[in-house]
Amino acid sequence: MTANVLIDIEVLYYLRRHEPPIHRYLHTYVGGIAMGLLAGLLIFGIVQVSRRIGPARWLWVRRLELTPRCRLLSQSLVAGTIGGVSHILLDSFMHHDMNPLWPVIEGNALAGAIGVPILHIGLALTGVFGLVLWLLLRES
Repeated sequence: MTANVLIDIEVLYYLRRHEPPIHRYLHTYVGGIAMGLLAGLLIFGIVQVSRRIGPARWLWVRRLELTPRCRLLSQSLVAGTIGGVSHILLDSFMHHDMNPLWPVIEGNALAGAIGVPILHIGLALTGVFGLVLWLLLRES
């Protein structure tokens, strides 16, 4: 989630300035990977700081505090990168002003390949499936 927010800061910036196109450098796979790695480092840093200042109050941080540091760092970087890349892939279906393969290829061949309503329904169903799976597999 952190990677997605970092990537969309670019959109907010260009929307605020009324400067199209609003999907620029961070809405490329290079930008998505970079923001994903940054997000992973930020989450890792938050957990490290929480380890030093005392017991965590947030459940997700408490669980991460039990993870060894090198494993936590690699998990954070992988999760951030997956978040950043998936953001670019899904946005590629929706936004014609993206150049996801920049600097290698200009343009967005995926734009419009899947209708936005179908994409939203698919994502909602995936979210429901993930929630059910999580409820079934979580520790009691």
